Amino acid sequence: MKKILILTLLFAAALSAKAQVSSLSEITTDKAYTLRNPHFNAYAVYNADKSTSTLWAAGMTASNAVDDSYKAEVDLTSPATSWMIVSYNNQWYVYNIGAQKFLTVGYNPVTAATAQAKLEDTPKAVEFTQNPDGGFHLRTYTDGAQNYLCAAPQLSYPISIWNSNDNGATWEIKENDLVEADYAGAITRLQEALPEMVNLTIDTRHGYVWSNSGNGAMPNQIRKGQPYTCYVQGLAGWHCPEGVVVTSGDQEYTISDIQVGSKNTAITIPAEMTTSDVTISGIWERSPKAAASARVLVFSDEFDGEGEPDNQYWARTPRHGATWNRFCSNSPLVVYRNGGYLSCLAMRNPSQTDEDPGNMITGGVQTAGKFDVCYGRIEARVKTKAHSGNFPAFWMMPTDNSKGWPNAGEIDIWEAINTEDRAYGTIHSQWACCTKPGSPQHGSSIGGVDYDLWHIFTMEWSETALKWYVDGNLMYTYSKSDNQADLDNGQWPFDKPFYLILNQSVGNGGWAANPDLNFTYETLFDWVRVYQRGTDITPVDHLPAATPEADSHYYDLQGRRLTQAPSKGTYIHGGRLIMK
Repeated sequence: MKKILILTLLFAAALSAKAQVSSLSEITTDKAYTLRNPHFNAYAVYNADKSTSTLWAAGMTASNAVDDSYKAEVDLTSPATSWMIVSYNNQWYVYNIGAQKFLTVGYNPVTAATAQAKLEDTPKAVEFTQNPDGGFHLRTYTDGAQNYLCAAPQLSYPISIWNSNDNGATWEIKENDLVEADYAGAITRLQEALPEMVNLTIDTRHGYVWSNSGNGAMPNQIRKGQPYTCYVQGLAGWHCPEGVVVTSGDQEYTISDIQVGSKNTAITIPAEMTTSDVTISGIWERSPKAAASARVLVFSDEFDGEGEPDNQYWARTPRHGATWNRFCSNSPLVVYRNGGYLSCLAMRNPSQTDEDPGNMITGGVQTAGKFDVCYGRIEARVKTKAHSGNFPAFWMMPTDNSKGWPNAGEIDIWEAINTEDRAYGTIHSQWACCTKPGSPQHGSSIGGVDYDLWHIFTMEWSETALKWYVDGNLMYTYSKSDNQADLDNGQWPFDKPFYLILNQSVGNGGWAANPDLNFTYETLFDWVRVYQRGTDITPVDHLPAATPEADSHYYDLQGRRLTQAPSKGTYIHGGRLIMK
């Protein structure tokens, strides 16, 4: 008995001598690993005597454990104690060598304390986030819920589902040379369980591609060798004269019978075209037969090109003392165009200077002094990285801010915080924030937003209402009051021009958590577009002053000088709006 104890102690000493994995980049395919919670000294293990599907614990030292079997000595030579951590199709999976099953982290629809961590044949991607104090949080998303692996000695299943703020939610990853790695087994089971995928790229101008007939975010990947159906749509009064083009390798076909206007048209990509990466592209234009009230494009940026965004439309957000702009920087590291996207980042400051004195630098752009709008459809296609401290936004501020915040108003079209799978839309005003806070509600959110996907966030702004949409689905409506007393108290400061802001910021421990200095936050903007009804066109006040020379020139609605009059479309000539 003494020899067994000595051997066990030697094994434990050998394991503790291993360097703790500090980054997923250190994970290799020829190593087995242990998952240990340092707070409770709990090892995540497969215990067939307890359950063939529930993850168990061993070695736990917590005095409040409800079952002494948790405290059984850890057999570090057993495959049931060791794991393969495998990257497959750009996702991470955790595979127990002894069980030959995958950690799924379970699902808790009500309260995290009631859900068990599972080992299942069907793999589910696990996201690792680094704890600033060392170790990792392990989580999955299920039906919009975030589920964290957590040691829970007070429960009859000692490894449970909880939240990232609990001491039991931090796990150390260490190599275990006492167990042979089984990368081949993990990959074989992943390949058997998960279909092979190909990349799907959407490149449309002024039209939309939805995942279903009722609108919805598009996936980044689709199943290889399987047909895929999606839906395309344009604004009322817009058409796609050249059709929607689907390309894959050297294959290409065009869907020309796209319905006019806002009706959805189903398109099916045949199985023979999904054997390699697929691109869907199309260019919508305002129809020559469109009603005078149909939408007119007044501003857009597709972020083509490289480097700094076009300074004709954008300037960097200046550094001030608010949470969102306290680290704003002019560094090229935190704002740039690349691959058709605008990247806005927040990262550890590589070198503190008088201009960038903080421990972080963050990036944002705005159209203040270059473009503003009063009423219209304002939208962007966006993707971000969910992470503790994340605080990106697509929003608007008043050009005339002489009344100050919040009196002059603020329109937040989209915000995300931390690791939440939610999109937030909010207004700020003196009435909403101070006179009648929260009554009626002055913002809302929608859950189940997978930020691994691209999403389209839209604001429909009229003289009487603000309406928020996420992937074409209405999230919330804020209406102008018909009570004059409310209006006199600032309920509706949304009757004047506002400018656009796109930014990646980090929290301060309030609404969004303090930033993780070891993480690079990034939000990508695919495009930004602003439309107005033909009867509500905002005057383009950033064009050259009217002079005989200027009157002879033609300009698009973004103020760019044209070489000649367009044969069709909408443009400015002689200080007047021309529509053909």
